[in-house]
Amino acid sequence: MMFKKTLAPGILTVLNLFLGFYSVVLAAQGNFVNAAWFIVLAGVFDVFDGKVARATKAYSSFGEELDSLADVISFGMAPGFLLYQVHFFKIGPLGILLSFFPLLFGALRLARFNANISGHEKLDFSGLPIPASAGLFCSFIIFNFHIWDELFLTSLLMPMVIFISVLMVTTVRFDAMPKFSFKSGGKNKNLLYLLITAVLLIAFFPQLALFPIAIIYITYSLVRSLIRMSKEGLIRNGRKRKKSADDDIEEISDNLDREN
Repeated sequence: MMFKKTLAPGILTVLNLFLGFYSVVLAAQGNFVNAAWFIVLAGVFDVFDGKVARATKAYSSFGEELDSLADVISFGMAPGFLLYQVHFFKIGPLGILLSFFPLLFGALRLARFNANISGHEKLDFSGLPIPASAGLFCSFIIFNFHIWDELFLTSLLMPMVIFISVLMVTTVRFDAMPKFSFKSGGKNKNLLYLLITAVLLIAFFPQLALFPIAIIYITYSLVRSLIRMSKEGLIRNGRKRKKSADDDIEEISDNLDREN
């Protein structure tokens, strides 16, 4: 019975892995746009394998490990190889190093996630999820080739790869897919409308919409994290000042008692 439960999410994970592998084949053949789309499609299967596993309560250590290994291939190695083939091969050893970054930092992020995993429901993630980083790189390539029929914005590629790769191993909080509700007062109601808008934009303008939406998601998470850290800093400083004031009052009280 358990095998039947785990079969559906397992198949989705294997499809994710196959699409990552096939993306590498396409990139090696110079078919960069389709290679990028196959990585994006692998991301869709990655989302649904987790949702199917949660819906059927088909959790297993084997499934979690297989999912992580598939993610390393589809969202670490495949986009790294694609970046090398589409541009970074032009700059020699530095290009090899930069192409290695998505794989390196993606693997580190997954290792940290697996080491700290607790429970199966996640409200948010620490560090940019590796599928999101791969999605940004691939949507950037798709965006460029759709408008200019080539990788035109090459000056943005190096800083973007460095920044996004490092962002995977930071402690910046990124939202997981929330549970949505249309009910009045539902806390995710606005997010649901935003998601529907994003899905419609991607459905009608996929080549143009994916990259801006990925940028908006990352920028929103960064800004929100900075605001949260500022608030936490203010709260900590307030507590320190209160503790210092309490200590001063206690010291004055002790001195008065000794004088009396």
